[in-house]
Amino acid sequence: MPLPDTKPQMAGPDPAYDVYGGAAEFYDLLAAPAWARLGPLLDRALAGVDPDAGPLLDLGAGTGLSVAAAVRALPDVRVIAVEPSAGMRVALSTRLACTPGLADRVTVVAGTLDDAELPPRLCASVVLGVVGHLDAAGRAALWRLLAERLAPGAPAVVDVLDRTAPPTRAPLRLATRRVGTLTYESWSEGADDGWTLTYRVRHGDTLLRAHTVPLPWSGIGVDALAREAATAGLDCTQPAPDFAVLRSRAPRQLTESP
Repeated sequence: MPLPDTKPQMAGPDPAYDVYGGAAEFYDLLAAPAWARLGPLLDRALAGVDPDAGPLLDLGAGTGLSVAAAVRALPDVRVIAVEPSAGMRVALSTRLACTPGLADRVTVVAGTLDDAELPPRLCASVVLGVVGHLDAAGRAALWRLLAERLAPGAPAVVDVLDRTAPPTRAPLRLATRRVGTLTYESWSEGADDGWTLTYRVRHGDTLLRAHTVPLPWSGIGVDALAREAATAGLDCTQPAPDFAVLRSRAPRQLTESP
Protein backbone atom coordinates (compact mmCIF):
# COMPACT_ATOMS: atom_id res chain seq x y z
CA MET A 1 0.00 0.00 0.00
CA PRO A 2 1.86 3.07 -1.25
CA LEU A 3 2.42 6.10 0.92
CA PRO A 4 1.76 9.43 -0.79
CA ASP A 5 5.23 10.01 -2.20
CA THR A 6 5.41 6.71 -4.07
CA LYS A 7 3.62 5.66 -7.25
CA PRO A 8 1.62 2.42 -7.06
CA GLN A 9 3.06 -0.65 -8.77
CA MET A 10 6.61 0.69 -8.91
CA ALA A 11 9.76 -1.06 -7.77
CA GLY A 12 10.97 1.71 -5.51
CA PRO A 13 10.36 5.26 -4.37
CA ASP A 14 10.33 8.07 -6.93
CA PRO A 15 12.06 11.29 -5.79
CA ALA A 16 9.41 13.32 -7.62
CA TYR A 17 6.83 12.00 -5.16
CA ASP A 18 8.90 12.70 -2.04
CA VAL A 19 6.47 15.20 -0.55
CA TYR A 20 8.00 14.82 2.91
CA GLY A 21 11.58 15.32 1.74
CA GLY A 22 11.37 19.08 2.01
CA ALA A 23 10.29 18.84 5.63
CA ALA A 24 13.18 16.62 6.70
CA GLU A 25 15.54 19.53 7.36
CA PHE A 26 13.13 21.05 9.87
CA TYR A 27 11.24 18.08 11.26
CA ASP A 28 13.31 17.06 14.28
CA LEU A 29 14.13 20.64 15.24
CA LEU A 30 10.43 21.43 15.62
CA ALA A 31 8.94 18.08 16.67
CA ALA A 32 9.42 18.44 20.44
CA PRO A 33 5.91 19.79 21.26
CA ALA A 34 4.20 17.00 19.32
CA TRP A 35 6.40 14.27 20.78
CA ALA A 36 5.99 15.55 24.32
CA ARG A 37 2.41 14.34 23.88
CA LEU A 38 2.94 11.38 21.52
CA GLY A 39 5.81 9.83 23.44
CA PRO A 40 3.88 8.95 26.62
CA LEU A 41 0.93 7.66 24.57
CA LEU A 42 3.24 5.38 22.63
CA ASP A 43 4.96 4.17 25.81
CA ARG A 44 1.64 3.16 27.34
CA ALA A 45 0.46 1.45 24.16
CA LEU A 46 3.64 -0.64 23.95
CA ALA A 47 3.67 -1.62 27.62
CA GLY A 48 3.64 -5.39 27.99
CA VAL A 49 4.67 -6.14 24.40
CA ASP A 50 6.75 -9.31 24.04
CA PRO A 51 9.73 -8.61 21.72
CA ASP A 52 10.27 -12.36 21.34
CA ALA A 53 7.01 -12.57 19.36
CA GLY A 54 8.66 -10.90 16.36
CA PRO A 55 9.91 -7.50 15.20
CA LEU A 56 8.01 -4.24 15.50
CA LEU A 57 6.83 -2.76 12.21
CA ASP A 58 7.17 1.03 12.04
CA LEU A 59 5.27 2.08 8.93
CA GLY A 60 6.16 5.60 7.85
CA ALA A 61 9.14 5.78 10.21
CA GLY A 62 10.14 9.26 9.08
CA THR A 63 13.26 10.62 10.76
CA GLY A 64 13.19 7.83 13.32
CA LEU A 65 11.62 9.57 16.30
CA SER A 66 9.08 6.77 16.60
CA VAL A 67 11.79 4.14 16.09
CA ALA A 68 13.85 5.58 18.94
CA ALA A 69 10.76 5.85 21.17
CA ALA A 70 9.82 2.22 20.50
CA VAL A 71 13.33 1.01 21.31
CA ARG A 72 13.37 3.00 24.54
CA ALA A 73 10.06 1.42 25.51
CA LEU A 74 11.17 -2.07 24.43
CA PRO A 75 14.95 -2.34 24.82
CA ASP A 76 15.13 -5.82 23.25
CA VAL A 77 12.89 -5.17 20.27
CA ARG A 78 13.93 -5.46 16.63
CA VAL A 79 12.39 -2.93 14.25
CA ILE A 80 11.45 -2.94 10.57
CA ALA A 81 11.32 0.76 9.65
CA VAL A 82 9.49 1.45 6.37
CA GLU A 83 10.00 4.92 4.91
CA PRO A 84 9.58 5.96 1.25
CA SER A 85 10.96 9.51 1.59
CA ALA A 86 14.66 9.71 0.75
CA GLY A 87 14.94 12.97 2.67
CA MET A 88 13.44 11.48 5.80
CA ARG A 89 15.67 8.41 5.48
CA VAL A 90 18.77 10.63 5.58
CA ALA A 91 17.70 11.82 9.02
CA LEU A 92 16.70 8.28 10.02
CA SER A 93 20.10 6.90 9.00
CA THR A 94 21.84 9.67 10.92
CA ARG A 95 19.84 8.76 14.02
CA LEU A 96 20.83 5.11 13.63
CA ALA A 97 24.48 6.07 13.22
CA CYS A 98 24.54 8.39 16.22
CA THR A 99 22.55 6.31 18.72
CA PRO A 100 24.60 3.49 20.26
CA GLY A 101 23.18 0.05 19.50
CA LEU A 102 20.30 1.30 17.36
CA ALA A 103 21.73 0.36 13.97
CA ASP A 104 22.11 -3.26 15.06
CA ARG A 105 18.40 -3.59 15.71
CA VAL A 106 16.70 -1.53 12.99
CA THR A 107 16.21 -2.65 9.38
CA VAL A 108 15.29 0.23 7.06
CA VAL A 109 13.05 -0.46 4.05
CA ALA A 110 13.46 2.24 1.39
CA GLY A 111 9.97 2.16 -0.04
CA THR A 112 6.46 1.26 0.98
CA LEU A 113 4.87 -1.64 2.78
CA ASP A 114 4.70 -3.45 -0.57
CA ASP A 115 8.52 -3.46 -0.59
CA ALA A 116 8.92 -4.94 2.90
CA GLU A 117 9.55 -8.63 3.49
CA LEU A 118 7.68 -9.23 6.73
CA PRO A 119 7.97 -12.25 9.01
CA PRO A 120 4.88 -14.30 9.89
CA ARG A 121 4.51 -12.53 13.24
CA LEU A 122 4.98 -8.99 14.53
CA CYS A 123 5.16 -8.05 18.20
CA ALA A 124 3.64 -4.61 17.50
CA SER A 125 3.24 -1.94 14.86
CA VAL A 126 3.53 1.84 14.87
CA VAL A 127 1.61 3.64 12.12
CA LEU A 128 1.94 7.38 12.77
CA GLY A 129 1.28 10.01 10.11
CA VAL A 130 0.19 7.40 7.56
CA VAL A 131 -3.49 6.39 7.68
CA GLY A 132 -4.82 9.71 6.39
CA HIS A 133 -2.75 9.28 3.24
CA LEU A 134 -4.41 5.96 2.37
CA ASP A 135 -7.69 5.47 0.53
CA ALA A 136 -10.32 3.03 1.78
CA ALA A 137 -8.83 0.10 -0.14
CA GLY A 138 -5.36 0.85 1.18
CA ARG A 139 -6.62 1.05 4.74
CA ALA A 140 -8.53 -2.22 4.37
CA ALA A 141 -5.38 -3.94 3.12
CA LEU A 142 -3.43 -2.54 6.07
CA TRP A 143 -5.98 -3.76 8.62
CA ARG A 144 -5.97 -7.24 7.07
CA LEU A 145 -2.19 -7.42 7.17
CA LEU A 146 -2.06 -6.31 10.80
CA ALA A 147 -4.77 -8.79 11.80
CA GLU A 148 -2.82 -11.59 10.14
CA ARG A 149 0.68 -10.67 11.34
CA LEU A 150 0.26 -9.23 14.82
CA ALA A 151 0.80 -11.67 17.67
CA PRO A 152 -2.43 -12.28 19.63
CA GLY A 153 -3.20 -9.18 21.67
CA ALA A 154 -0.29 -7.23 20.19
CA PRO A 155 -0.91 -3.51 19.56
CA ALA A 156 -0.87 -1.42 16.42
CA VAL A 157 -0.65 2.28 17.26
CA VAL A 158 -2.38 4.59 14.78
CA ASP A 159 -3.03 8.33 14.70
CA VAL A 160 -5.92 10.03 12.89
CA LEU A 161 -7.63 13.41 12.61
CA ASP A 162 -8.72 14.87 15.95
CA ARG A 163 -12.38 15.69 15.34
CA THR A 164 -12.69 17.34 18.77
CA ALA A 165 -10.09 19.98 17.94
CA PRO A 166 -11.11 23.41 16.62
CA PRO A 167 -10.81 23.98 12.85
CA THR A 168 -7.36 25.07 11.75
CA ARG A 169 -8.10 26.63 8.37
CA ALA A 170 -6.46 29.82 9.58
CA PRO A 171 -2.66 29.56 9.86
CA LEU A 172 -1.66 28.08 13.22
CA ARG A 173 1.88 28.16 14.56
CA LEU A 174 2.77 24.67 15.77
CA ALA A 175 6.27 25.18 17.10
CA THR A 176 9.15 27.63 17.27
CA ARG A 177 12.79 27.13 18.16
CA ARG A 178 15.93 29.19 18.38
CA VAL A 179 18.81 27.73 16.34
CA GLY A 180 21.94 29.82 16.73
CA THR A 181 21.00 33.37 15.78
CA LEU A 182 17.95 32.24 13.79
CA THR A 183 14.37 31.36 14.69
CA TYR A 184 12.71 28.34 13.10
CA GLU A 185 8.91 28.08 12.96
CA SER A 186 6.38 25.51 11.75
CA TRP A 187 2.87 26.56 10.70
CA SER A 188 -0.20 24.57 9.69
CA GLU A 189 -3.15 25.67 7.55
CA GLY A 190 -6.10 23.31 7.03
CA ALA A 191 -8.20 22.56 3.95
CA ASP A 192 -10.95 20.11 2.96
CA ASP A 193 -8.52 17.50 1.67
CA GLY A 194 -5.62 17.91 4.10
CA TRP A 195 -3.42 20.72 5.24
CA THR A 196 -0.30 22.67 4.34
CA LEU A 197 2.78 22.81 6.53
CA THR A 198 4.99 25.85 6.19
CA TYR A 199 8.46 26.10 7.70
CA ARG A 200 9.94 29.57 8.16
CA VAL A 201 13.44 30.69 9.12
CA ARG A 202 13.78 34.21 10.50
CA HIS A 203 16.57 36.48 11.61
CA GLY A 204 14.86 38.91 13.92
CA ASP A 205 11.93 40.31 11.96
CA THR A 206 13.43 39.33 8.60
CA LEU A 207 12.10 36.23 6.86
CA LEU A 208 15.11 34.50 5.34
CA ARG A 209 13.31 31.58 3.74
CA ALA A 210 10.12 29.57 3.80
CA HIS A 211 9.30 26.06 2.65
CA THR A 212 5.75 24.85 2.05
CA VAL A 213 4.71 21.19 2.19
CA PRO A 214 1.16 20.40 0.98
CA LEU A 215 -0.08 17.24 2.71
CA PRO A 216 -3.20 15.46 1.41
CA TRP A 217 -4.97 13.77 4.33
CA SER A 218 -8.37 12.11 4.61
CA GLY A 219 -10.78 13.09 7.35
CA ILE A 220 -11.08 9.61 8.84
CA GLY A 221 -11.60 9.65 12.60
CA VAL A 222 -11.27 6.99 15.27
CA ASP A 223 -14.93 5.87 15.01
CA ALA A 224 -14.66 5.11 11.29
CA LEU A 225 -11.24 3.57 11.77
CA ALA A 226 -12.61 1.27 14.48
CA ARG A 227 -15.42 0.08 12.20
CA GLU A 228 -13.00 -0.66 9.36
CA ALA A 229 -10.53 -2.44 11.66
CA ALA A 230 -13.28 -4.53 13.27
CA THR A 231 -14.13 -5.96 9.85
CA ALA A 232 -10.57 -7.32 9.70
CA GLY A 233 -10.73 -8.72 13.23
CA LEU A 234 -9.02 -5.91 15.16
CA ASP A 235 -10.38 -4.38 18.36
CA CYS A 236 -9.89 -0.65 18.89
CA THR A 237 -9.33 1.43 22.01
CA GLN A 238 -8.97 5.21 22.01
CA PRO A 239 -6.56 6.64 24.59
CA ALA A 240 -6.75 10.11 22.98
CA PRO A 241 -9.07 11.84 20.46
CA ASP A 242 -6.60 11.35 17.61
CA PHE A 243 -4.87 8.17 18.79
CA ALA A 244 -6.05 4.57 18.44
CA VAL A 245 -4.64 1.25 19.57
CA LEU A 246 -5.72 -1.77 17.53
CA ARG A 247 -5.23 -5.31 18.83
CA SER A 248 -5.66 -8.63 17.12
CA ARG A 249 -8.34 -10.87 18.58
CA ALA A 250 -6.90 -14.30 17.78
CA PRO A 251 -4.32 -15.92 15.51
CA ARG A 252 -5.32 -15.80 11.86
CA GLN A 253 -4.17 -17.89 8.94
CA LEU A 254 -1.87 -15.94 6.66
CA THR A 255 -3.11 -15.23 3.15
CA GLU A 256 -0.84 -15.44 0.16
CA SER A 257 -0.22 -12.39 -1.97
CA PRO A 258 -1.79 -12.56 -5.40
